[in-house]
Amino acid sequence: MARQAAGQGKQVASETSRQARNLVGEASEQFRQQAETQQKRAADGLRSLGAELQSMASRSEQDGVASEVVRRASGTAEQAAGWLEAREPGELVNEVRDYARRHPGTFLAGAVVAGLLVGRLTRNVAAGGHEEGGQGEGQPTGQGSQRAGMPPEVSPDSGQTISEAVGTAHVQRREVAP
Repeated sequence: MARQAAGQGKQVASETSRQARNLVGEASEQFRQQAETQQKRAADGLRSLGAELQSMASRSEQDGVASEVVRRASGTAEQAAGWLEAREPGELVNEVRDYARRHPGTFLAGAVVAGLLVGRLTRNVAAGGHEEGGQGEGQPTGQGSQRAGMPPEVSPDSGQTISEAVGTAHVQRREVAP
């Protein structure tokens, strides 16, 4: 009877170990797929940003420093998108880690800038239906679906680009009494 119990215990342990390995394998595969999806979204976003910047630069009436900076930023966004697409998620993590070791100051500065941009974006999205007042105090607009800083007729599904939307936006200023 003790031998049967020991044998069954070994079988249970073996089965548990096999199922745990399968679970870890499935989880890592799902993680890899999600990482690839997010990486593709990031590359697509960079490509879209590059196209928008290129469009802005080409519509500029004057060839000056600002249009040249925008043109270069467009090219950089396009290069970054290509770089992202050419790598596997694990390879990307290793390259970023290596870069951080070689250039810690630059990496930290980039991380701070990225953090500020993400924080700003998050704050604007969270503000949702609020419009900024004269001294930074949010004033309700009464339009809960309007995104911060976007005209009411622009929505993510409208197909209208940000630069087109900004060109059609009507800005209303409110004076705030001291």
